[in-house]
Amino acid sequence: MSRLSTLLLALPLFLLAAPAPAAGPIKDPALEAVIRANLHFANGDLTDEKLKSVHIVTEGNQKGIKDLSGLEKCTNLKELRLAKNEITDVKPLAGLVELQSLDLSHNKIKDVTPLAGLKALQYLELSNNEIEKIDPLSGLPALTSLYLTGNKIADCGPAAKLTKLWSIHLGKNQLKDIGPLAALTKIDTLEISDNQIVDIAPLGKMTELKLVMMSRNKVTDLTPLVKSAEADAAGPKRFAPYLRLYLGGNPLSDAAKKDQIAALKKAGVKVFEE
Repeated sequence: MSRLSTLLLALPLFLLAAPAPAAGPIKDPALEAVIRANLHFANGDLTDEKLKSVHIVTEGNQKGIKDLSGLEKCTNLKELRLAKNEITDVKPLAGLVELQSLDLSHNKIKDVTPLAGLKALQYLELSNNEIEKIDPLSGLPALTSLYLTGNKIADCGPAAKLTKLWSIHLGKNQLKDIGPLAALTKIDTLEISDNQIVDIAPLGKMTELKLVMMSRNKVTDLTPLVKSAEADAAGPKRFAPYLRLYLGGNPLSDAAKKDQIAALKKAGVKVFEE
C-alpha cells in the first residue's frame, strides 16, 4: 500500500479523534444569535471583552431561548428583554448588578432567588411564569414597576418593603389578603383582578391611586374606598377626580351597588362595572 493510501485511510480516524472546537461562553444558540445581532457581530469569537460591551438586549422575545448560561459575562447589561421563551433558570443573571429593566414574562420560571441582588432594578416584568414566592424581591430598593400577573402567588407580604413602587400588577394569582399593600403609599396603579380578595381596606390608605383593577374577586363592600375618595374630594383632590376603578364580576351587596358606587362617582371616580 502506498504512503498516500495509508494517509488517506488514517485521515478519518484523525478527524474522529480530534477534539471538538471549544464552545463559546453563550451556550444557547438562539441567545447567542440575539447577542450577535445586538452587537452587529456576525462572526468571530464572543470574548469576555465583547460581552462586557453589551448594554441593552431588546430583541430576545419569542426566540425559543432555554439556557441563559454565559449572560453572566455581560456585566454592564442595563436592559434585558427575553419574554415568551422557555427559560426556567435565572442563575446567570445573579451578578448583573447594573440591570435596571428586566422582562422575563411568559417563561417557565419558578425560583426568583437569583434576582435578589439586582439592586439597580427599576422595572421588573415576571408575568405568566410559575412563581409562588416573591420573598427574594423584597430587597430591591429601586423598584418602581413590578409585574407579577398570572403566577401562583398567595402571599404579597414581601412587596410591602418595596416602598418606591408606583405600579404593581398581581392579577390572576391566589391572593386573599392584600393587607401588606397598605404600606405602598406611592402606588398609583394597582392590578389585583382575578384573585380571591374580600377586604379592600388597604386601598383606603393609598392616596395616590389613579388606576385600580380589581374585577372578579369576592368583594362585597366598597366602604374603605368610598371614605377615602370622599375625603379627598372634599380636600386636596389629589386622586379621586382622576381615579379609574374596574370592579366587574364582584358579588357586591345591594348597598354597594346602589349607594357606594353612586358616592364614588359623586367624588369624581370613574367606575367601570363590567
